[in-house]
Amino acid sequence: MKLSLPDQVPPGTGCHRTGSPGRRGRPWFGALVMGFLLALILVAGCDQTRPAAQNKKPIEVVVTTPITSEVADYQDFTGRLDALKTVDIRARVSGFVMTAPFKEGDVVHEGDLLFQIDERTYRATYNQAEANLRQAIADRNLQEKNTYRAKRMIEGRSMSMEDYDTTLATYEKSKATVGSMEAARDMAKLYLDFTRVTAPLSGRISRRLVDPGNLIVADNTMLTTIVADNTLYAYFDVDERTYLDLMGTTAPGQASWLAGLQFPVMMRLANEEDFTRTGTVNFVDNRVSANSGTIRMRGVFENPTGVLKPGLFVRIRLPIGTPYKAVLIPDEALLSDQGRKYVYVVNNKNEVVYRPVSLGQEIQGLRVIKKGLSMGEKVIVSGMQRVRQGAEVSTKDQKPPKAPPSPLARLLTSAFPSQAAKKPDKEAGGQGEKETKKEGPGSAQAGN
Repeated sequence: MKLSLPDQVPPGTGCHRTGSPGRRGRPWFGALVMGFLLALILVAGCDQTRPAAQNKKPIEVVVTTPITSEVADYQDFTGRLDALKTVDIRARVSGFVMTAPFKEGDVVHEGDLLFQIDERTYRATYNQAEANLRQAIADRNLQEKNTYRAKRMIEGRSMSMEDYDTTLATYEKSKATVGSMEAARDMAKLYLDFTRVTAPLSGRISRRLVDPGNLIVADNTMLTTIVADNTLYAYFDVDERTYLDLMGTTAPGQASWLAGLQFPVMMRLANEEDFTRTGTVNFVDNRVSANSGTIRMRGVFENPTGVLKPGLFVRIRLPIGTPYKAVLIPDEALLSDQGRKYVYVVNNKNEVVYRPVSLGQEIQGLRVIKKGLSMGEKVIVSGMQRVRQGAEVSTKDQKPPKAPPSPLARLLTSAFPSQAAKKPDKEAGGQGEKETKKEGPGSAQAGN
């Protein structure tokens, strides 16, 4: 607003004249009113914060209590299946393949005919060796009789000693000839038998690599392959730390786990969610690889349905230690702070308490808490994003979940009944009272 000085000030008046004679004093009055209204707005805005703070209600959260269940620690590894026995079928003699009467991919039994090689040449050789043997036997019989007569003549002094020695040597030579012919006959019979290529063991046969009519070379041409798949091996590599932890577990009546070497193990295939296949570890290698820092182990698994095949990738679950009682909470109650795991606990004053925890395995949506939590405490499972340490909350109880079954714990209990449930309860949450004194983010421990 632009103000102008009055041209004249009439005597006896207390006001100034503006450029417009009809308006007097309005600019000063308007500025005064605007300032007063602005002051009222500022004062009203400052006073509105107090009622909002006074009317704030406690945050509603959902809490539950931990449960206990018998569990077992474990480590998972990637493995590969292999057959107990694998045999490459090759011919021992050369010749043309006449027939291959097996069905590709089928189960064959020990002694079944797989390939028939042309046997005519080998049968002729065998017949010749058989004839030579009979000829040698006839000559031996003759020389035996001559020797008998020579003995009688030498006794009557009707034969010279030189002729007697010649007759006796001829008889010994004929016996040696019979032995040589018997060996030649046996070799010919062996080659004749080799023309029948039979299964050396029971198992599942692969496809034939040579069709009938083809010439094969002895000990060189691959014909097919047989694997014994009723029982399979699963090879997997275990890291050094797990191996050392495993060596601390002793089997009943044994000085160490390695002495018993019948430790239970579980397996699942790539399309399976749960570890339902059980077996035993029957082999541990004699050295740790310097390149990878792992040691090779082997589990044995039965294959009654024939689903398992050598070469399949599998997941191996190796138990560590013996079963013990543990504290479990829902997995959604866990929070993370730069890799450190913690939960929010509500105390008896309905105040939120920051609680760092040490984690164990996950079982059907529940998480094992090794340290930091005790039975009976209320853990926030919903609404923890709106709370902080020391905040007052209003709780709504949620029914604790049912304790899940642990197939691994049952497997260990049945394998080592004398060692079941030997761990004290302090590992299953007994240290929670000590952990409750550690509050705030600075005291959190790294979870397992």
